[in-house]
Amino acid sequence: MHHAAFVAPHGAHTPCRIRPVVDREEWDALYASLPAPHLPQCWAYGEAKRAEGWAVDRLLFESAGQPLALCQVLVKRVLGLPVAARINRGPQFLVPASAVEQRREVYKALRRRWRIGRRGLLLLAPGLEDGEAQHSLMRQAGFRPRGVAGWCSAVLDLRRDEAALRAGLAANWRNHLKVSERGGLVFDMSTREDARAWMLARHAEHMAEKGFSGTSVGFLRALQRQAPDDFFVCRALLEGEPVAGMIVVRFARSAEYFVGWYGPEARRSKAGNFLLWNAAQAMREQGCERFDLGGYSSSDGYGRFKQDMRGGEYRLLEEWMCF
Repeated sequence: MHHAAFVAPHGAHTPCRIRPVVDREEWDALYASLPAPHLPQCWAYGEAKRAEGWAVDRLLFESAGQPLALCQVLVKRVLGLPVAARINRGPQFLVPASAVEQRREVYKALRRRWRIGRRGLLLLAPGLEDGEAQHSLMRQAGFRPRGVAGWCSAVLDLRRDEAALRAGLAANWRNHLKVSERGGLVFDMSTREDARAWMLARHAEHMAEKGFSGTSVGFLRALQRQAPDDFFVCRALLEGEPVAGMIVVRFARSAEYFVGWYGPEARRSKAGNFLLWNAAQAMREQGCERFDLGGYSSSDGYGRFKQDMRGGEYRLLEEWMCF
């Protein structure tokens, strides 16, 4: 199903209405046309969240019959009544440089949907780049800040060839990649059950050892069931044994590094550089044009490691709420 891009006439003020989307084919067609899609807004991600007790609403924002934006909402219900909702990296705009007025109308429509508390609390991590104009837009639409920092990540442009991407790496990162390539590491990418079971076990062990709660194993299993052809386990093998691994998820023409594990041999062999570089190249071979590094904070070592790949960095607006 093809939808034409919408450009409002200059000075026009057309109210925005919300229409639920229940057909996966329609959602996927709209989602595939996004200029820069985000993983938490894809159909499979929403379906997988049901494994953690969320319901899913999918909304299309329209003005004068033309689609403006789409948004996947996770809803918590108690005794059948909505008590809280969560939007992660949305709404997503179908027109890359949509006018500020269009964006404001979309967020106002979203705010109206949660008026007078009948849908509970809405927690929102907007799919908007950070900036003062966007802060002002959110306040004008009736949202208030939560004091939670927004998502920060970077995207590798896989339309550039391998040589151009390699030349763009920070010198130290590129040197470590060369060390890894000389050290006998072998790259393996698979959608097989044995590779998946191995990776999920490493992820569970890692969370237990370090005492943190990351993405749940139950959610990862559910995501794989929803998108079996788009859920890849990438591993760096040394003498046939995996020393590092990661899960990469493909969505539309993009892919995102989702979960990683690095064993005791990984640092010495520079397996992190080897794995991330080869995963990105493999995703290009799978038809992807964008590779998202999966979020980071520049204040920690692993964040700086990702930054040194020199992707196109972006930072989204802080989180907001309304009820």
